[in-house]
Amino acid sequence: MQKGELVFSLLIILVSAVLLWIAQSFRGMGIYAKLGPNFWPTLVLLSLIVLGVVVSVASVRKISREKSWGEPILTMDRGKMRLLAAFGLIVVYLILIKLLGFILTTPPFMVLFMLLLGEKSKGWMLSVSVGMTAIIVIMFTKAMYVPLPRGVWLFRQISLFFY
Repeated sequence: MQKGELVFSLLIILVSAVLLWIAQSFRGMGIYAKLGPNFWPTLVLLSLIVLGVVVSVASVRKISREKSWGEPILTMDRGKMRLLAAFGLIVVYLILIKLLGFILTTPPFMVLFMLLLGEKSKGWMLSVSVGMTAIIVIMFTKAMYVPLPRGVWLFRQISLFFY
């Protein structure tokens, strides 16, 4: 298990470093010339890098102490399979939301995610997914005037019917 933590923390450090490099290109006027648009991303990403280093060092120490360098890095159990399925579901959702739009993509995504988490009540899953989608659409489009993805072609026309 420690090797998995080590690999994951090193991955967090790497991704955070790349994002930090990108965040340094953010330009704009800061509030009273003190805080620019790159301040908060830089702060958060530097914190992630520091925490990643702390976890990596702790993992290396624990692996060395237990002399478990020869053990496999990852073993697949049911929980890890569900985690990978959740990541896959999120990736599919992010791809489909651009094509089908928010209204048509979100309720099935929520139902599938609840199934993945072990929910069994079909009525609950249906009501939560439709209800939360409606609440999000109303809050973002009517209250905050933030557009949600509408999809393309026929799916865009369906979305335009709702908002």
